[in-house]
Amino acid sequence: MIRKLYGDGIHDDTAVLQDMIDNAGCELTLPQPEVCYLISAPLELPSNFKLTLPRFAEVKLAAGSDCFMLKNKTRYLVSDPSLINYSNLGEMYKLYGYLEWYAPDAPCQNIEVCGGVWNCNNLEQSANPLYTRIYENGYSGFGMLFYNVKGLTLRQMTLKDPVNFAITFDRVSYFTVEDIDFDFNYGNPYAINMDGVHLNGNCHFGLIRNLKGTCYDDTVALNADEGSCGPITNIEICGIWAENNHSAVRLLSCEESVENIHVHDIYGTYYQYCVGLTKYYSGDTAGRFSNITIDNIYASKAERLNIYQKDNTYVYPIIYLENEINITDVTISDIHRIETETPVETIYLGKDVEINMMSVRNVHTENKTGKPMPAFVNNGKIKKLHMANVETNGDPVLVNNGEIVENI
Repeated sequence: MIRKLYGDGIHDDTAVLQDMIDNAGCELTLPQPEVCYLISAPLELPSNFKLTLPRFAEVKLAAGSDCFMLKNKTRYLVSDPSLINYSNLGEMYKLYGYLEWYAPDAPCQNIEVCGGVWNCNNLEQSANPLYTRIYENGYSGFGMLFYNVKGLTLRQMTLKDPVNFAITFDRVSYFTVEDIDFDFNYGNPYAINMDGVHLNGNCHFGLIRNLKGTCYDDTVALNADEGSCGPITNIEICGIWAENNHSAVRLLSCEESVENIHVHDIYGTYYQYCVGLTKYYSGDTAGRFSNITIDNIYASKAERLNIYQKDNTYVYPIIYLENEINITDVTISDIHRIETETPVETIYLGKDVEINMMSVRNVHTENKTGKPMPAFVNNGKIKKLHMANVETNGDPVLVNNGEIVENI
């Protein structure tokens, strides 16, 4: 029996769409729906497959589905979540019981998704489990999840109203995410934890570029100590445009390393930080970063509204290097800031931070708040520091509360 693809936003199209994917060979192009495609379970994509939708064709997650919208197919390693050795770094990892833990030695390969407005419909799903700490039936709140894939491309799409992370990668290598619009309007229950592109451990060789729109957490997060937990290396992040955004880019290392990362061409206003190198989780080890370049930043602070649930919390700088991290070398250059909202320092280096070699150059700030706004506050230890061409128009260039062994 041939089943009908409705696309009317009323009938459930999940089974028909999955059947079309399973029988399409290596590529499927969907027609423009009359209203939208309604799905109630994840669409699963196989290896060597491209899914194409008209750019603004909407796929909507049905009320009460409490699931991903997209994920990749692969074979199982274990199906019993009780067999998983969960990390001790927080309740979040228990969400991964829902992944059925795929075999790491058998990655999917060569998946591409192009087009569409992917509406996660967060107000009609269960509340954000990262906020409620209620993890029932493996519910994660993720919009899309790709695990253990080599060769993955997501492009020319809109991600709308996820419960928390719009796109999550784990053990993904040789990937491109580009030309993405974020349309985040509401939180469930609050506008928090809503990352744009979230990379867990063991992600390598990737390009993330041309992202537009406001996110209520990190637009891009590279979190090595989450999910499968492992190093994150060789990633370029370029071109983020956002107003009243939580943050543009977070790099997170607690026990695993983050290496060879280039972040550049970031524009907008941010109510937390613009770029952060963080440890975040407690633990005896320092975060480990190596070969980090941050340049061409055009950013300032945004007003922190009550809806962000950040009242009476720490006010972050533009570039934030958190306490208890070690960095072999970091370059921060071509930073441009015209500040009218919050005169916090532009670059901050926290306590118990040790940097082997640091370069800060071509920094220009213009402070219109009437209060002091240092360019750089150092509370850590820098073995070799190169600073050049820093213009603050009268504000302090460097407030050194830590140690600088050698200026070069």
